[in-house]
Amino acid sequence: MKTLYRIIAKTPNYLRKFGIIHGIRLLFSMETRMHQAPGTIKQYQTPGYPSKIHLRKTVSDHSIFWQCLVLQQYDISGFPQSKNLINQYHKMISEGKRPLIIDCGGNIGLSTLFLGLKFPEAQIIVVEPDRANYEILKSNIKALGDRATPLLGGVWSQSGHLRIINPDSGSAAFKVDAEDSEHADTVPSYTINDICKQAGTDAPFIIKIDIEGAQSNLFQKNLEWVKNTNLIMMELDDWRLPWQGTSRSFFSCVSTYPFDYLLSGETIFCFRDFGT
Repeated sequence: MKTLYRIIAKTPNYLRKFGIIHGIRLLFSMETRMHQAPGTIKQYQTPGYPSKIHLRKTVSDHSIFWQCLVLQQYDISGFPQSKNLINQYHKMISEGKRPLIIDCGGNIGLSTLFLGLKFPEAQIIVVEPDRANYEILKSNIKALGDRATPLLGGVWSQSGHLRIINPDSGSAAFKVDAEDSEHADTVPSYTINDICKQAGTDAPFIIKIDIEGAQSNLFQKNLEWVKNTNLIMMELDDWRLPWQGTSRSFFSCVSTYPFDYLLSGETIFCFRDFGT
């Protein structure tokens, strides 16, 4: 019965996004998955995407598909500021520059894939700290070719080592913390400046941040990149991490620059006004 209610509730979104025939096919394929054995990776042909989407039999993976590809939570086309952003994108290309998108907390790669298809001339670097997620991510972004570079690790305010501190929380809720030394359970930590240097630029075009509270550390220092970024999209975690102040350093930083702020779902969109 729960499955039936879920299908009914989600039907309008699938039909609106993928049309009647493909929407119904994908809806039932995605939402009726009891036959799928645990640990199975299933591939889904999704209209508008050049290759099949790889998902595990987990609530997390299917929720990310729903958020990123059905609801399209990173679609900025409805915001009035998006026109200026697109103009900046085309201006960079006309000047021979390659816009850089950094996806911090890429999970299984669907946000990277969505942004990569929306901005086909952009270079994308995606960072993910969980090894299992990272393997699925590589499969899902393969269609972007050499435009997309995956990094196993996490973003932090300084270079070093991180480890996942809540490994039993589920693949969409992993939190990281710094470690003094490298060992089997650690992954590298990258500053945004590190990633920009790797890409050969000091001016990121878009940065998407969904790092389960680690933004409280990320926005403490090494923040030269903020003033040069056209759009920062960040999931606010205060609702799930009450009174931990995970957004305070973020707002202290971005409030010193001329950004416009818009909210959609769990994400705040910060559009930089380069005219001031």
